[in-house]
Amino acid sequence: MRFSAKSEYALRALVDMAGYYGQGTVGAREIAQRQEIPERFLEQQITILRKAGLVKSQRGAQGGVTLARAPEDITVLEVIEALEGPLSTVTCAGNNASDCAKSTQCALQDLWCQVGLAVERILKGMTLGQLAMRQVHYDQSAEPMYYI
Repeated sequence: MRFSAKSEYALRALVDMAGYYGQGTVGAREIAQRQEIPERFLEQQITILRKAGLVKSQRGAQGGVTLARAPEDITVLEVIEALEGPLSTVTCAGNNASDCAKSTQCALQDLWCQVGLAVERILKGMTLGQLAMRQVHYDQSAEPMYYI
């Protein structure tokens, strides 16, 4: 399974915002620079995320974006579904099962449904807060150690 660049970039930006949650807004340009995301592309994703109620934006000199809820209250699944639509691993599973001639008795459909449910469970169980804490840990472990 592969998610689009818009999901990956949006998640990177949201994890970045999670680190500033409660401290006011953060400029999209700053996020784009830190995360090496094209600014225009990021702005498009922010618009989608704002319409989905996941981020808030403020215009003006003190403007920027912030998470609409606490990072611990936003799941990765919410973000991906806002950008990509409902999860579906293959066309013969889930809502599209009726398009398959073998939909009532197909071992592959059973497999794809299990895969889809497992992916959904993992994404639903992971929050932006958890990802942000992991990122802090990775960033700290990547810093060089100096010994005397």
